[in-house]
Amino acid sequence: MKPLIIYSSYTGTTHQIAVQVHEACGGEIIEVKSWDLMSRFFMFFSRYSPEMQVRNDGIPPGTIDLSGYDPIVIGTSVWMGKPTSAIRKTIAALTGCSGKRVIIFATCGEDPGTTLATLSQEIAAKGMTVAGQFSLDAAGIADGTVQKDLIGRIRELGSNP
Repeated sequence: MKPLIIYSSYTGTTHQIAVQVHEACGGEIIEVKSWDLMSRFFMFFSRYSPEMQVRNDGIPPGTIDLSGYDPIVIGTSVWMGKPTSAIRKTIAALTGCSGKRVIIFATCGEDPGTTLATLSQEIAAKGMTVAGQFSLDAAGIADGTVQKDLIGRIRELGSNP
């Protein structure tokens, strides 16, 4: 089976990691973005921060059927120590989850807070198994070793169904 990469990115960092994973591992890639009031509020004010470039790409969270994909890769940027609402809504709407292996990653400035633990709980509640967790902070992204470890884990799972 082929991997499916699902991610949410507001500033482009998570997008860059997801694209690197996609280029290295193949499969399909889906970017989701929440258009709820809080997300629009965050995006509006972020645009006026000179150092932050906010992405407008992505589809609204919806039902995604995981049948035919393995492993599943889910990536999110970190909002105040938590995963984005778009990723949480997407996980809640996933179908064909039973027995799927999921690798999660979070991009953040320094500390992912409870992001990985929250995603792990929500993934387990859907009947899936977390097969890897990766936190990519600014220093780790610059270094590149965490991306290599993430890609290596996806390839390992892809070769061992």
